[in-house]
Amino acid sequence: MKRRLSFGIALLTLAFCALPAFAAAPADPAADALAAIFAPAPDPGAPSQPQDAAKRPHIPTKSTCVANCWDGSTRTCTGASCSAVNSNCSSGQVGSCTGDSGTSSCPPCPCSASTTCSTSSSVFCSGTTECFSVTNCYAYCDGVYHWCARHGVCPL
Repeated sequence: MKRRLSFGIALLTLAFCALPAFAAAPADPAADALAAIFAPAPDPGAPSQPQDAAKRPHIPTKSTCVANCWDGSTRTCTGASCSAVNSNCSSGQVGSCTGDSGTSSCPPCPCSASTTCSTSSSVFCSGTTECFSVTNCYAYCDGVYHWCARHGVCPL
């Protein structure tokens, strides 16, 4: 009986010591990489695997904006977001369009000024940036004064 017990213990010890020898060998990353590189190419007629939409790169939506200018022209801009303002010369609003590449402005609104002079004549001017007049004195457009023939003392 003692022999059988000794034989059983020896057999169990041998079995537990031999288990690591039967375990799988550790993975070799270099061998795995070489196997992937030299693996045969996939069949070109086989359909590609679908991608998960959440894993695809996000492409921002492009917006396009258009500003209508007073002279009939337009300014167009694009970007992930953009904004446009139409020309409104009666309120002094110069149109513009702003997007990813910057701001594009419409031409300045035209302006004009006229005044009646004391000699029953008048002066008139037109410009694009600033126009105003002073009665019996001058009309002013884009930095140029257009004086009445007899104006006396006038404010500037």
